[in-house]
Amino acid sequence: MKRLLYKLGVATAAATLAATALVATPAQAAGHGEGWYGVWASNVNVRQDSSEQCYDAPAPWACPNILTKVSAPQQVYIVCQKAGETVGGNPYWVMVRANGVQGWMASYYTNNATNWIDGLDIC
Repeated sequence: MKRLLYKLGVATAAATLAATALVATPAQAAGHGEGWYGVWASNVNVRQDSSEQCYDAPAPWACPNILTKVSAPQQVYIVCQKAGETVGGNPYWVMVRANGVQGWMASYYTNNATNWIDGLDIC
């Protein structure tokens, strides 16, 4: 009986491990270049790159059109970064892909240890 229970336990553990391995999750870029980054806040605006002013220096007033909102623990795909209006002490904005759209988001809301994301291109 003990042997049967042991075999069942091993089989259950193996099946659980296999099922876990099949779940696709995006890789974290971990502060090194283009890739997936977590968002730590709720209802963060992703803004349309709708004008030259918006592209030159992203800011809420320069990019007034909101394409979508993202919230923790969602991840966004960050393409590039540039300086814009300072939000929460962070002067950088990132071009993100989220919810089927691409737009500007204040870098302040990303899960990254520093304001500047190392290895990420400037937009």
